[in-house]
Parts: sequence; C-alpha cells; structure tokens
Amino acid sequence: MSDPTPPRTRTDRRGPRRAPLRSGWAWALLVVVVTAVYTAVPYAITGWFYQRGDTAAQFAPTWWHFGEMLRSGQWPLWLDPESWAGGNYVGEALFGTYNPLNVLVWLAVNLGPDLAVSTYLVKATVMVLLALGTYHLAREYDAVPAAAAAVAVALPFSGFTLFWDAGSWPSGLMSFAYAPWVWLTFRRALRGVGSPFWAFLAGVLAVLNGNPYGTLAVIVVGAALLVEGVVQRSWGGVLRIALVGVAVAAFLPLVYLPLLESSDLAVRSTGALFENSGKLRPAAGDLLAASSPLHTPPIRAITGPMMVPATFLAWFVLPLLPWLRYDVLRRRSREMVGLGLVTVAYLALTLGPSKLWLFRWPLRVIEYFYLGVMVVFAVLLSQGLARSTMRPRLVVTALVVVALGWMTWSQDPEALRRAALGTAVVAALTVVALAAHLVLRRTALVALVAMGGVGAVLALQVGVYGENASSRLWHVPSDVAALQASFSDHTGRVMQFADLKPLQNKGQTRKLEQQWQGAFLPGSMYHPAGVQAVNNYTGMGFVPFTRTFCMEYDGLTQPCGYRNLWKAGGSGQPPLADLMKLDTVVVQPDIAAGVQPGEGWSVDSQDDRMVLLRHDGEQPWAGSELSWASDGVEVASARTRSDLHESVDVTSATDGGQLVFSMLAWPGWSAELDGRALTTGRTDAGLLTVSLPQGASGTVDLTYRPPGLALGLVGAGAGTLLGAGLLLWGLRERRQRRRERDAERRDEADLEPRTV
Repeated sequence: MSDPTPPRTRTDRRGPRRAPLRSGWAWALLVVVVTAVYTAVPYAITGWFYQRGDTAAQFAPTWWHFGEMLRSGQWPLWLDPESWAGGNYVGEALFGTYNPLNVLVWLAVNLGPDLAVSTYLVKATVMVLLALGTYHLAREYDAVPAAAAAVAVALPFSGFTLFWDAGSWPSGLMSFAYAPWVWLTFRRALRGVGSPFWAFLAGVLAVLNGNPYGTLAVIVVGAALLVEGVVQRSWGGVLRIALVGVAVAAFLPLVYLPLLESSDLAVRSTGALFENSGKLRPAAGDLLAASSPLHTPPIRAITGPMMVPATFLAWFVLPLLPWLRYDVLRRRSREMVGLGLVTVAYLALTLGPSKLWLFRWPLRVIEYFYLGVMVVFAVLLSQGLARSTMRPRLVVTALVVVALGWMTWSQDPEALRRAALGTAVVAALTVVALAAHLVLRRTALVALVAMGGVGAVLALQVGVYGENASSRLWHVPSDVAALQASFSDHTGRVMQFADLKPLQNKGQTRKLEQQWQGAFLPGSMYHPAGVQAVNNYTGMGFVPFTRTFCMEYDGLTQPCGYRNLWKAGGSGQPPLADLMKLDTVVVQPDIAAGVQPGEGWSVDSQDDRMVLLRHDGEQPWAGSELSWASDGVEVASARTRSDLHESVDVTSATDGGQLVFSMLAWPGWSAELDGRALTTGRTDAGLLTVSLPQGASGTVDLTYRPPGLALGLVGAGAGTLLGAGLLLWGLRERRQRRRERDAERRDEADLEPRTV
C-alpha cells in the first residue's frame, strides 16, 4: 500500500512519510471565533435575515414542535396525524428524525422563549461547524494553517450559503456542513491515518440528516476517493472506503423507503424526471463574477428574479489568481485526484438542468463546488504568492477587478453606484492584501487580510440587500408566550382558510404582519402558538387532501377549499368539516361570503379580518379519531390508545361496512380485527378508512409503522455491525502504528553513540 506524498515529506526506511506540521490550533480557534462573530452581523443589521422562506414557515415551528413531542415522551418522531399534510415527517425525510444530533436542535428551540433567537443560534452553530470542517479539510490537503483559515471563514458567507441556506433552508445548511467532515474522514481513512469508523460515523450522520443533497455528497466524495485510491494503488485504502460505503449505504432504506412509498401521493411526483425550467439554474458566465460582492446573477428565483449575490464566493479568490503558484498542482496531481473529481462533478451538476430526479434547482449544489475550489485555493495560497514578474501580475489583477465591476454594472445598469461601491471595496482589499504580500512578505498576513475582508464584505452585502428578497417574506411573530396568548381563542381542532399570497407577493409587509396578530398564521406556525391546526407546511403534500381544500404547501388556501369543506365527504357521510372532527374554523370574510356553514356550526365572532366559526356540541366518539361509521355498523366505543394507535370496539356489522377516521391515509397505516388483517383505504379527500367484513365484531386496532421499517431496521443493524467492525479495525491499526513508532524509537536509541 502506498500513501500520497505531498511536498513536505521526509524519508525513512519504511518509505515516504508526512512530516509533522504545526497543529494550527490557534488558527482553528480563530476560525471558530471569527465565524461566530460574523454570523451576528446579518442578525444585528436585520433581525429577520435568518427568518426567510422555509425557516419561518416550516423549520423553526416544526423544530419547536419536535422538542415539545420529545419532552412529552414521543419517540421516534415518525408521524403526527394532528399535523395532517405536514405531519409525515419520516416520509418527508427532510427533518432527519433519526439523526441524534438533531435532537439537540429540537430541544434548544423548544426551550428558547424566542424562535428568531433560537433559530439564529442553531444556524450560527452550524455555520461555525462548516467553517471548522473546511479548515481541517484544507489542512488534510497540507494547506498551511493561515491559508486554511482564510478559506474556512469565507465559505459560510459565500452567496448561496449565506442568503439561501442560512437565510431560508436550514436543512440544506446542515447537509452542507456535514460535507467537509465526510470528506475529511473519508480521505484520512483512505490514507490509513484515521480510523475508518470516523468516516462511517460522519457518513451515517450525513445520511440520517435526511436531506438528499447530504447523501449525494457522501456518494460523490466516496466515489472520487475510491478513484484516487485506485490511481495510487492504495488497495488497503480502497478496501476501507468500500467497506465504509457499504456500511453507510445500509442505512439508506431506513431513511428513504418511507419517502419512496409515499411519493405517489406527493405533489412532486408530477412532472418529468428530468426537465429544465431555468429556475435557480446558474449559467457558466454567472461564475465569472464569483468575487464581486454586489453582483446579482440573472437567475430565476422563488419569487421572481434573483435579488441577492447568489453566485458570490469570496472577494479574494479571483483577484489573487494571477499571484498563485500553480506548479504545486502538477507535482501533487496523483494525491489530488479525488479533490479534482469532486470539484468537477459538482461544477457539472451546478450547470445541469433544473431537475434531476430528486434533485431540483442546481444552484443548491454550487456551494459543494465552491468547497472544492476553496480547498484548491488554500493549497495554492500555502505556497506563498509569487514575487516574480510583478508588473504583468498587477495588470492582470487590475483587469480582473475592472471586469468584476463591469459585469456587476452590466447586469443592472441603473445600479451604477452599487456596482462602483462593490468594485471599490474589492479593489481596496486587494491593494491591502498585495501590500501585505509585497512589503511584509507574509502569507499569514495575506490570510488575515482575506479574513478581515470577509467581514467587511459581509456587512456591505447585508447593508445593501438586507433580507433575501428572492425568498418568501413572512415576518411571523417569534415571541412564543405572546404568540400563544394572541391565539388563545383558537381552541380545539382548528382549520383556517386564508389567501394571503397577494400581500406577500406585493411585499406589503405591514399588512401581512397584521394578519399574524390573532387572526391567521402560515405554514406550521400554529405549533408554537399552541393551536391544534390542520394547516401545516408540507414539502411533499398529500395530493387528494390538498387538492380538495385548494391548499398550498404553506397551509394557505383558495376560496374553493372553504366551499368544499361543507360538502359531504361521500355517500351517506356528513360534511368534511364533521368528518375531520373540526372544532373551530377561521376564514377571511371575502372567502366566507355567500357560503353557508353546515348544520351544527355557528358564528362565534367576526370582524373585517376574520370570521370565527364554532362546532356546536360534542364530537362523536370523543377521545378518538373515529368520525363516522356506515349504516349497520354498531360501535360500542372508540379511543386513541397512543399517538399512532387507534382502537375501536365494534359490536356488530352484519353486512360489513366502513369506518372513517379524521386523519390522512398515509402509507404505513394497518388495521386488524382481533388479529385478522383488514383493508385500509382513503376517501376522495384522503381521509383514512377501514373496511369491515360481513359479520364483523370485536376490536379493531389501527396502527402506524413507516413503510419499509423492517427492511430499514435490518439494514441499519447490518450497517451498525459493519461499523463496529470498522472501529475494531481502526483500533488494531492504531496499535500497530504505535508498535512501529516504539520500535523506531528503540532503533534510533541503539544507533546513538554511547560514552563510558
């Protein structure tokens, strides 16, 4: 087995070996501190920066809800029937319900009094871990501590990562934060200097986080390093990576089988497997402005054209290109095969079509491409900047800065001052960095200038753009206690009907915020409000249900949904409002106009914002989710035994019949009559049904288990056993290395001259 040999090596009788490098812990600590401080800049300038899009409407309230469920003793968090279309958490996979580290997030958010503060602290922590992982990954490729620190601090504040992942999509941020750690541990396992168990652990945590982009990173990095091992004929390393890959892959059925089994009911199952709508798809030219902090690329975003510098990387990368010593790439080409393959693969995906199976919006993978670019840049910067032929280099750098300004202005000619400001900042920082190089001749000082410039550019970007206007605006309340007090009149099971998209699309922030004052809430925000609401955010949807109620992914509805609420659920059945066992309905006056509520419902209050309806009397079979039994079926009692277990005592069903439950028929529900399997189905609106055979009597037990759970547990068990084997292997190799070092020290002692 042969190991890759970087420039700094020494040779002994066992062959080439890496020379010990300075630990760089001071630089690692600096990375942590500086990154943490920089994360506070957007929060200080605008408190809403980290509360855009899915963060506000989905993640923050769902994390709070998960913490509440955990504290009440519910585990694992597979399904919450009370959350309806948004409650299939294991099927959505996005929340990483099996990832133990996420438990800390849920509890922290739930225990915090303010959602905005709690989610900021979570994101800041993840960004720090991303920076620290990037630092160690660059060091793994023998970048000097200063150069590694410079790129590590810059990466979390690159355009897409800052404005989109940190601002709106925390699941993507978490998945990206795992990437450098996966890469680091995999490569150390390949080289045989780190236990393959750590590679297994990092890979499993990335997969268990649920976001498919994290799983894709494990696959891409693992495959690239396998090729690197083959090129170097490091067969021991290839075997280690292959076994790690098998062990990690064994967990895939546990995470993704529920998603695949539920995909037929999901909104995203429609459409072609591969298509190019142009949405969130950068072009190659957009990457040429990667060091222009105020360049907004011509990309179609969520709410319209891109309004933030989404393809920005770091201010110092392009201006310093003429000063780098590229011959190191040639000398170390064999050991950088994996790095090159990962970077090129993600560049191809970044420039790919808008949808590739589960992966849509290729702008989402630009940060993985930038991770590879930054590691390469750190390796190059570690060689020190060039000092020969300075005049041509200065000219090229000046041309690069001017070109950045030109592209920024060309994209938006009316924003001349903005383009000039961004160009001036980059030019000034470049002058300072080159002065540190040419006058003081210290790479560490250049790195410090780069890091300081990251903070200056960050403040400039947030000062100019503020929140990400390309993502959904919400501005929902964040004080949990005040939120619960404001919605205390929304009692029982609540369903809202409100179309607030016009206010949102027009950016009428003040009017939108007024709606959140005791009237309506978007997404899953009813969870921290302490309201048992049907409306929840769902990334996958439940097509029969959401179409019936003309409901959007964020829980907002169109007028047709309210009209359908009062229609019969099926032949001989009551209106859907009663089948769903609703207690309270809140609706906008314009939507309620001309629609007569069903019998047993009355107006409790109304004003110019909201009409509040109450259900009169008690619900049938109180204490259970059973809402209707067909004629001829006699039910003695029904009760909810646990969150995922309903029990119904049927006295008789001479001609058979049907039971309808006030929850959605997600795949995974099964029914038995005294141990005999019954057929489950769903109504046209998606409510769960159980068919009873002729002459049925006894106890019907309705339970939920995620689809493919048995196979998933078998796979996870096998993967865990293989991971344990990798742990033992790593311990054995560690003992072997210790014995070799001890033997080497004894040999050196024997060769030392002795005096008498």
